[in-house]
Amino acid sequence: MNFEIPRVWADRLNAGDVDGVVSLYDENALLLATFDAEPLVQPAQRRKYFEGFMGRPGAGIELDDTTLLYNRLSEGVYQVTGLYTFFYQEGDVLVRQNARFTFIVSIDKEPLILHHHSSLVPDADSEE
Repeated sequence: MNFEIPRVWADRLNAGDVDGVVSLYDENALLLATFDAEPLVQPAQRRKYFEGFMGRPGAGIELDDTTLLYNRLSEGVYQVTGLYTFFYQEGDVLVRQNARFTFIVSIDKEPLILHHHSSLVPDADSEE
């Protein structure tokens, strides 16, 4: 089973390769993106989202390989969850935002992301 999607996705995002990132998604994939309130269901929506993020100065991601958990859902589909940190420059400040994610990946023909959910990790200090 091909478990490389999280690393390939992160490498392409860090290279600023919008075409490469969006090519990892199935045409009908659902992206619940970290920095967008709306579900992104069309290829053009996903492209616009990644163009926006990668257009930020210094934009990138650090994938925490030690947190990756894989679960086979069926013969040709698996789920991977984990943590990553988004970063980008705002003026002179490097902004770092910790997030968690789930990819559901089909490997029937080639690895393609069917579903990607990403959300910010709540700040532990904000819990009451």
